[in-house]
Amino acid sequence: MSLQGELPQSSLALGTAGFAFGGHPLEDAVTTIRGAVHGGVRLIDTARAYARPGEESTAEVIVGRALAQLEGADVLVATKGGHWRDGEAFPVDGRASTLRAHCEASLRALGVPQIDLYFLHHVDPVVPIEESVAALDELRREGLVRHVGVSNVSRDELDRASRVTEISAVQNRLSLAFPADLPLAGECARRGIVFLAYSPLGGAAAAPPPPAVEIARERGVSHAQVQLAWLRAVSPEIVPILGATRPATVADALRARELRLSPGALARLSAAHA
Repeated sequence: MSLQGELPQSSLALGTAGFAFGGHPLEDAVTTIRGAVHGGVRLIDTARAYARPGEESTAEVIVGRALAQLEGADVLVATKGGHWRDGEAFPVDGRASTLRAHCEASLRALGVPQIDLYFLHHVDPVVPIEESVAALDELRREGLVRHVGVSNVSRDELDRASRVTEISAVQNRLSLAFPADLPLAGECARRGIVFLAYSPLGGAAAAPPPPAVEIARERGVSHAQVQLAWLRAVSPEIVPILGATRPATVADALRARELRLSPGALARLSAAHA
């Protein structure tokens, strides 16, 4: 089955970077993941680079702990390689040997025999994306990963990667505040490629766009729900990655699945990024 077929429209993914960089206790993070899955979240997104200083991979270990408590749950796990934490630096290395080593380390951290979706986290400026993606395809053919994805890519880089192997997913930044990749999301929908939108609320330091705040007040909902509903309205195939670290935040975001925005509200929101 294609990845798109495994993720129904209006899906929501849970991002885990905050568990590594926010200093949240392990058990609180596990509780949040479990609550998200029980609430209907279908995909958990993590990465080797989501690590605290001195730790090889913090978020993947947390996800692995949660998975052990969710045995039998219908949930997919995505992680990423070629990018990691080294003290306060975050190097990028897209060589085949590095991607294989990272994939094998991620399998150990997650405690799984196969990764559902494995991303090239960033394109290495000195390694052609074709070489990096070919390495991921080799991991797929060996059964270590099921689907291959690319993250932080341009349209040209996606085209080049797609000539090497089937790309099941793209993960790029996309939100009402940062809508530049809307055309790429539309292109992914036409090709049957899942588009995972990270920072769908603009990012931790971003203020919500004023129209989203106004519409949220009028509707009696959170501005987060409005922004997520906007993403779903512009393209139902987009899967927002919610960077939540508390069960209450996840529950609020899940309510966005029921929110329908009027044509007038959508026009007001679209005008905010015109």
